[in-house]
Amino acid sequence: MCTARFAWIVATILFGSLAAPFGADGESLPDMRPALVGSGRGSLVNLIDTQALIKRGQQHGAVLFRCLVQPSGQTAYQIAYGGTPNSDVLRLEVRHKLHDAYFIPAVYNHHNTFAWFYGTVTFSVIDGKPHLRVYANQEKSELAQGSDFITPQSIYVTGHVYNRVPRMKYPFGSWATEDVPGTVEFELTVSTNGQLKEIHIVQENPPGKGYGQNALGDLKEFTWLPAYKNGRPVEMPTHLTFTFLPPDWYWKP
Repeated sequence: MCTARFAWIVATILFGSLAAPFGADGESLPDMRPALVGSGRGSLVNLIDTQALIKRGQQHGAVLFRCLVQPSGQTAYQIAYGGTPNSDVLRLEVRHKLHDAYFIPAVYNHHNTFAWFYGTVTFSVIDGKPHLRVYANQEKSELAQGSDFITPQSIYVTGHVYNRVPRMKYPFGSWATEDVPGTVEFELTVSTNGQLKEIHIVQENPPGKGYGQNALGDLKEFTWLPAYKNGRPVEMPTHLTFTFLPPDWYWKP
């Protein structure tokens, strides 16, 4: 991920040129808020074409996705991956629509900020009608309940120097592709005030390539927003899947 494009984003964060102190309507922003899917015309849930999914034969399915939500709400570094069997059509649709989707940006210290968003899209056809949900987490137990849960989000804060970011050297190889990226599953606990209290590797795929330790070092450098449940910050162990892709992938439009 250490590309000129990523370096530009980091520089922008450090100088704060994209961190706006007020929302689009001119009202003060809260002290802290995670990035949200939103429900506007340009939100991911409204951009995904459910009728096209049905026509292309997609039935029940779920896919994971990860993206960087910018202070403007636009996305960068979008990837849809993993998921249930026979969800290829859904994964391609999510991947395509993530490029144009707008999210509600995260807020920290009353400023919009960059945030990594870890989500899940589920789709099913019941009695011939499509049912689509976009979740702000990848927690299996919460997804099974369909609960209002938002996984902790790592963010970039204006003025904070992230020592590892300019020197990221991820292990890449023929095993890392857009459809099958290198992945590391973590279990982590973030306090309600955003302190990373505990984090450990659950599994990495493929094993033995160094993904786990590289990702662990990066995640420890980030500033965090806590998990949220029913609109309130909560402290609880949660899971997220960190993804690695070849550097050239990040230049794709």
